[in-house]
Amino acid sequence: MPRKKIEPELEAAVEQKLVEEKEPVELTPKRSHPQTRSSDDILTINDQERGITPTDSDDVKWNYISGAYAKKEILTGIVSGIESPDTANPVCVVDFEGIRILVPGREMFMDDWPVNEKMPREFFMRFNRILGATVDFIIVGVDSRNHAAVASRKMALEQRQAKYYATGRVKPGIRVACRIIGVGNNRITVEAVGVDTTIYASALSWEWFPDVTDLYSTEDLVVARVLAVVKDEKTGAYSVRLSVKDATENPDLPNLRKLVPGSNYYGVVTGVRDQLIFVRLQMGVNAKTKLFHTKQMPSKLDTVSFQVRDVDLESGVAFGLITRIIRRHARTR
Repeated sequence: MPRKKIEPELEAAVEQKLVEEKEPVELTPKRSHPQTRSSDDILTINDQERGITPTDSDDVKWNYISGAYAKKEILTGIVSGIESPDTANPVCVVDFEGIRILVPGREMFMDDWPVNEKMPREFFMRFNRILGATVDFIIVGVDSRNHAAVASRKMALEQRQAKYYATGRVKPGIRVACRIIGVGNNRITVEAVGVDTTIYASALSWEWFPDVTDLYSTEDLVVARVLAVVKDEKTGAYSVRLSVKDATENPDLPNLRKLVPGSNYYGVVTGVRDQLIFVRLQMGVNAKTKLFHTKQMPSKLDTVSFQVRDVDLESGVAFGLITRIIRRHARTR
């Protein structure tokens, strides 16, 4: 793929940041690079073969980085900091085997905000949530006398998209190993081999749960099933719709078959929406109802007694009513 020309804005950021960083570098070629592996219908990227380790000397590390810069190869690191987060030009600090790499904020995602305007709250939240995440990047500037480098995650995403999406390797039906780059109250944001996308709670797990943060964090990997791939013909950008839940069989089915209609079971309320109460029964079954024989309506995280009246194996849900609130959650007492 031809080398992409660096935008003037990024060139300015490179020059400014390289002046600020103070350490020596020598140019030598990179020794190895990450390999891609496909097993059955799971598309994964192996980022373990990086060619250097945290215990290598600074000279070895910077030689490696210089080689990667010369070849415009993708490297992988951990987002360890966000500097100047309240300005129009935040900078992400990426740790690469103990080496500090700077990524201008506008080079972190495929989209950005108007030049010379304050960063919108949406991006502020995205930067905060990406702390601790594993990300790809391409070195776009190296100071040969001072140990300093600036990189672009956007260029790495574009290279991944050209390799996996433009060629049709990512398609509906396959499973993809995804890096979690953000966790919200009812969703996670993942990078699926070059495309950032959101997976909502309803597509995350067969098991109902009160909060996504109870299950996931930014350093995690998840396997998701590809439901749809869309290319924007005007911009050439790709989007993908994923489901973690659809990547596995429903593990609750054996427990659903054990339920006895008319019996009461212990459970925890995982959420209430439009007066519909969602419960996770202790025996490993999802249940929901709008009926409750209690003085007050049950609230999220209350422990309750749930009487099963019907079981739907196709949807994997038990139906019935809440007969008693066994214990109110501390926040509602």
